[in-house]
Amino acid sequence: MRRKKERAARRLRLLQTTARWPEVDFEPWYADATRFELLPVTRSMWRPRGSRLWLPTPGKNIRVAVCGAIRFPTGEFLFTHQERSCSTDLFPPLLEQLVQRARSTGRGIVLVLDNGSPFRSKRSQAALGAAWPYVRPFWLPKYTSETLNWIEGFWGHVKDTYFSRMLTEERETFYPDTIRLLRRLRRRRPGLLMLRATP
Repeated sequence: MRRKKERAARRLRLLQTTARWPEVDFEPWYADATRFELLPVTRSMWRPRGSRLWLPTPGKNIRVAVCGAIRFPTGEFLFTHQERSCSTDLFPPLLEQLVQRARSTGRGIVLVLDNGSPFRSKRSQAALGAAWPYVRPFWLPKYTSETLNWIEGFWGHVKDTYFSRMLTEERETFYPDTIRLLRRLRRRRPGLLMLRATP
């Protein structure tokens, strides 16, 4: 497993280096699925010494499932979404957006993926086959997504910054507020957050 991880890391570093060349005919994108929750997940945050930090909770939780892809190194961001859990339903529409991107730019997309169930299902495999040659998958070895998948840094930043406290106190507005936030971040180019390249 360690050798597979090291080999994948070397290939990704080469991919990232080549992607910076002006004449390159492909774009590397990193994809992953995650959930955003109304109930805050506390992270490291500032508070006066000796004081307690009180966070309001709404009672019943709400989850927004998101499947996203981010381009290296510019940070352009595409995503799909639905209520509750991440599933295969999110992946084919994301692939359609990436195919449209490849057609409009004239550059193929190398899509870095982990082995999560939304990407490995029969429907997802069929969608990947239909997206060829515009989108070509780069499969990460098992249990390496946290360290090798560049989008993990983006997810972590979003959750630390916006979801470690209550994004909104109104349960009814959490879903639209989450999507509105992600669309706003998409316009801001999250690559400017200085996410680290593959170590």
